[in-house]
Amino acid sequence: MRPSRVFRWIVRAFLLVFTLSLSAVSILGGWSAVTILNPSSDDINIPDGPIGYNINIGNSSVQITIPFNISNGGVYELSNVELGLQFDMRFENISAGNATTTFTVFNVIHYYGNILPGATLKANLTGFGTLPLSDVNTDRNPDLDLFIGLLFSASYSLNLYTFTVGIVNVSIGTYDIP
Repeated sequence: MRPSRVFRWIVRAFLLVFTLSLSAVSILGGWSAVTILNPSSDDINIPDGPIGYNINIGNSSVQITIPFNISNGGVYELSNVELGLQFDMRFENISAGNATTTFTVFNVIHYYGNILPGATLKANLTGFGTLPLSDVNTDRNPDLDLFIGLLFSASYSLNLYTFTVGIVNVSIGTYDIP
């Protein structure tokens, strides 16, 4: 056999092995992503029961704490895990001629790092802010409409899949200023 023919066979063998390995990574990554995002599993959840939040209007502050678990049921690590919490209030604003104003009390993003396969992250998502009570028209409408937003972002399968899930403007109630 001539050297050029041997070289061609070596290149062909290398390309075959390279193509098969890329195919295997793609198939395993897709299968792993499907298993972690299975809606019938309990891989990502907020525990049942009341979500703890403490609103202290006396000193114009608000603090919200939400306990949560994130379990990685897949093959690869869940990386760049971020959770965001936004708290808004809507009220009649004296400074704006009694126009209805939506004010963002706080908007925080917590970075939790990576979650290894089979591991569970248990933590609390917290936010703290100050309410602009001096701008609320307490004579006409002393109601504060309170809203919350949650954001979950992560990467999976060697950062080939990046996803973000957001829940925005969920009403958590109305607070009447005494």
